[in-house]
Amino acid sequence: MIDPKKRRTPGSRPVMHDSLQSTSSSEAQSQSFSSQVHRIINSRIEEETNSSASRDVEVDAYEQNSPVRRVRKNKNNKLTAMLQVRNEQGRYLEEVLQNLSEFVDEIVIVDDASTDGTPEICRAFPKVVRLDVLEKPLFAEEWRLRNTLWQAAVSTDPDWLLSVDADELYSAEAKKAMRKLIDQDYADWFAFRFYDMWGCRTHYREDELWSMHKRHTASLVRYMPGYPYFYPQQNHHVPRLPASCTVLPGVCTELKVQHLGWAGSLEDRVRKYLRYKRIDPHGEWGNPAQYESILDPEPRLLPWKEES
Repeated sequence: MIDPKKRRTPGSRPVMHDSLQSTSSSEAQSQSFSSQVHRIINSRIEEETNSSASRDVEVDAYEQNSPVRRVRKNKNNKLTAMLQVRNEQGRYLEEVLQNLSEFVDEIVIVDDASTDGTPEICRAFPKVVRLDVLEKPLFAEEWRLRNTLWQAAVSTDPDWLLSVDADELYSAEAKKAMRKLIDQDYADWFAFRFYDMWGCRTHYREDELWSMHKRHTASLVRYMPGYPYFYPQQNHHVPRLPASCTVLPGVCTELKVQHLGWAGSLEDRVRKYLRYKRIDPHGEWGNPAQYESILDPEPRLLPWKEES
């Protein structure tokens, strides 16, 4: 389930953003995130400790000297799922919430000004402990939406947070392993393999532009009060977890997640294509070639297998 060789140390990081980026774009952003993370954390350490002595402010020193209250419990951890949703009625939201209800303790949702019955769907699930419905949508400023969701989730005193989109289903093996992942004291995040299901639920897409499953995407993180969490100010394709999580110790697993965002009809994919082109016409946040490949008439598809 967990490959010890894939345990990450500060400085190396999994993918924390979504699939609509090229590999080169992903690597460039990784380097940018990493340098930004270290600058901010080092600055916070120096300010909060109010120390004039010269000292090392890398992660080892941070463990020893930071005022951050580190909570690493190896049992009885509360797992909270957090979702941002908008106009999900008639899609996958009910199935996703049912899937999550099988293995998480609580669910926190921010509704981005839906105009359909999405809030009512959310309220029907007992594990939804907080639902914030925005009056005006933040989708065009996705980093603000991610931050709003994060603040809502941490207000419920979680031990661990699982960042989930409204079209993602965790495999049976992943759900079974989740409690073991969080009830330990050596890792602060876990990454999974996400598969872009394409036009159905039996096959996923794999080619040079669609290979998210070949990387690891971090979506599960330990919450530590006082740690400087932040999101990069991007309007689109924002990391699902704060960028500052990347310097913490974590583990990449082989556990699977189905991404159903592309599993619907051709009409559905065309609507998403037009939305991406409208939001990001010049490819500032994503890969223009990948946007165009959404309309490929014969993409390369491989059969989905639930277990690793």
